[in-house]
Amino acid sequence: MAEGIPGQSLAGLLDLDIRSITELARSGIVVGSGFRGRYLLAPSVRNYVRHLREIAAGRQGNELNAVDENARLKMAQRQNYELKNSILAGSAIPYEAIAPAWARIVRAIRSAMLAVPGKARFRLQHLTPRDAEVIGEIIRDQLEAAALTDQPLAINGDAHAAAFSE
Repeated sequence: MAEGIPGQSLAGLLDLDIRSITELARSGIVVGSGFRGRYLLAPSVRNYVRHLREIAAGRQGNELNAVDENARLKMAQRQNYELKNSILAGSAIPYEAIAPAWARIVRAIRSAMLAVPGKARFRLQHLTPRDAEVIGEIIRDQLEAAALTDQPLAINGDAHAAAFSE
């Protein structure tokens, strides 16, 4: 069997059609024997089983994994029911009820943060007006970045970090 088995026989063994065997051979899963239309049995079966395990584990390809999709659907349905139940039980607070209070809190935090440069100049008298200005710019940038949830809050490597090293 050094020359391998015919593709039709391998297809029958793996319950596939010949076209699938050809595609699997192109992707390197089924191992050719060097003879046209013939394949090495043991390495081909081993690779095909590994390939199926990878697909079943969801680690390969864009194939829909029915088990994972079903689990996601069930989780989304459960979250939906939990939300509805919390609303019915009165434990969920509508956004409109907390928005004014939250806005006051955010304004207070913003005011406190914008006061930092002046307080820093008062406590650290060696700071120059430019230092206080840079601190204020950094704080404003960070507040703006915090308002845009997709922006990172860190200042690593930005222009303000370079301004402090001058």
